[in-house]
Amino acid sequence: MSAAEGLGGRHPAAVPIEERLRVPEVIRAVGYAALLLWLNAYVCREMFVRYTPRMNSMQGFWIAMARLGGGWFHSEWWRYWDCGAPLEFVYAPLVPALSAWVAAVRGIPADVGFQTVSGLIYCLGPVTLFVMAWLLTRAPGYAFAAAALYSLTAPSQLFLPDAQFSLQHFWDARRLYLMVVWDETPHMAALVMLPLVILLLSLSIRTRRPVYYAVTALAIAVSALASDFGPVLAAMASLCLLFVLRREDWARNLRVTAAIGLFSYAICCPWLSPSNILAIGSASNGGGGGSWTIGSFTALAIVATGWALLWRYLPRWTRDWRLQFFALFAWLTGSVPLLSTYLNRQFLPEPGRYKVEMEFSLSLLALFAARPVFARIPRPLRACLLFLFVALAAEQIVAQRKFAKALFAPADATQTIEYRASIWARDHLPGIRIMMPGSIGKWTDAFTDIEQFAGGSWSVAYNPVQQRANEGIYNGGDTPEQDARVAIAWLKAYGAGAIAVSGPHSQEIWKGFGHPKKFDGILPALWSEDDVTIYRVPLRSDSLAHVVPVSALVRRAPSGPRDTGDVEKYVAALEDRSLPAAESRWEGRNRIHISAVAWPGQAISVQVTYYPGWHAKANGISRQIEADGLGLMWLQARCHGPCDVQLEYDGGTELRICRLLSAIALAALVVFLGWWAIRAWLLSRRGTRRHEA
Repeated sequence: MSAAEGLGGRHPAAVPIEERLRVPEVIRAVGYAALLLWLNAYVCREMFVRYTPRMNSMQGFWIAMARLGGGWFHSEWWRYWDCGAPLEFVYAPLVPALSAWVAAVRGIPADVGFQTVSGLIYCLGPVTLFVMAWLLTRAPGYAFAAAALYSLTAPSQLFLPDAQFSLQHFWDARRLYLMVVWDETPHMAALVMLPLVILLLSLSIRTRRPVYYAVTALAIAVSALASDFGPVLAAMASLCLLFVLRREDWARNLRVTAAIGLFSYAICCPWLSPSNILAIGSASNGGGGGSWTIGSFTALAIVATGWALLWRYLPRWTRDWRLQFFALFAWLTGSVPLLSTYLNRQFLPEPGRYKVEMEFSLSLLALFAARPVFARIPRPLRACLLFLFVALAAEQIVAQRKFAKALFAPADATQTIEYRASIWARDHLPGIRIMMPGSIGKWTDAFTDIEQFAGGSWSVAYNPVQQRANEGIYNGGDTPEQDARVAIAWLKAYGAGAIAVSGPHSQEIWKGFGHPKKFDGILPALWSEDDVTIYRVPLRSDSLAHVVPVSALVRRAPSGPRDTGDVEKYVAALEDRSLPAAESRWEGRNRIHISAVAWPGQAISVQVTYYPGWHAKANGISRQIEADGLGLMWLQARCHGPCDVQLEYDGGTELRICRLLSAIALAALVVFLGWWAIRAWLLSRRGTRRHEA
């Protein structure tokens, strides 16, 4: 009798998992999963009890979101970075929202909440890899070995070493280092979901069961809410599965996969709205992630050629679709950083960060490619090899535990320049927008509620002109005098009343200023410690609202950091004391109140990022808000004297539609899963009664 006949005439790939699981196998798998969980928790256990600050990272960025963010379920304006942006545009919400929730439940600070979430993600990564590999292959021992390899080694260092090549780097605790010392927690959160996406999507294609469609869409949405890497990883996995599963029915498989993808997008679309996706693409092209070039087509061609060769010859090596999938996925994820490193070509932003996916896929491929060979080895030798594997794993656990203890050595954040500069600015410059540099800017709002000119992540920056201004403030000229003139023009144009400058001997990590002494003798120095100086930028008013002639507005977006001709004209109008003054104040997160005197022909310029979700009323009459060339708001109030202007933010039409679409999709998902659970319970009860009868 054939294998298909033994399974009721169905191909083994089409048989649902739950019809083939047996209790002994499940118990064994649970034991493996518990061992993996213990292993990783043993290594990183300090992550659950205290926080060791790393000022070289963006961890303060997510801690600030956890501490100050509240609009996870409704539109909210984030005014703390980059002159403001919708909260949905600031960063993927899963990690900061979970950190806030953990902090609230445990009654701990937001930084410890973030560290706890990071620890959970670190521990769960190998567990979800194991669950996926086990349920796909039904080989819990090999799945455990792959997950242990992923937990305890860094295979990428054999091909793409972070530093000079050394075989010893294979044993590095790279995953722990990236999460603790650097800032890969959101990326790793998406990677935690990837095995579940692969498993559930394969079940969707193989079984055509709507329940798998639903939970697959949910898993992809959660991955997308963790990091922008999530949708990319889901697309990579989908492509590989479509090429190895039911090839004869590829058109239907493609339709099913596309439908699942669309439904998952509906769930998470408030955080990946069309305008947000465009902004991320623009930021990636203009920032440090690398832009699309003619060489990107070469990179794609190389990847496609390698893919075609693998797809053509893999069936000659193995008929096992799971091993074919592991090989294709390893090629796809590994080729991205390989091409970037050795050929300087890329087709995805930040290609070097795909090393973590490379390690994920290589761990699976190495173990399951060795499986047929290992099965043919004589039993005594096999036992010795297993003993060697266990011994090496034990050595690695001890070594990584020692490394983790060193990483988690207690440190006092209050002694850092990031904390001291932020607290001084909070206490002595209340209500003033400040330009905080480098690592200070990334950490300021983890400690305070300061509104910053910058502070956000370049990779998701909404206003490209503000990013050019940021570059101009750091390096605006070839001489200190020219640099200072350009920087001051940008600072005044964006309403920054103070700037902190880090010198070459400061503790601040990145030290981006080309001429750190350029403001000496030009701007008054208010505070200086450890080669960081806070200067006051003299403004006519610290208000973010100003009455200016319409002709003085910047109409054309400056072409670069040093293109300040129109900017200086606008600044001159801001400083013109013959024009009426305007006062502004925030009333909560989503409202600005402005009191001014304005006349026809004059505009009210508001130094807050323009977004269509803002609406204005002047003396109770609705007025149109427009964007100037700086990406800031302005309106013609059409007042004849005293002018009371109320600005309200509601998210705008696009985000409201996305919120509604997400609510409908989630409601449909809950209703369907509830109906499915009740139906399954009723069928189970009916089967039990028949058996008893």
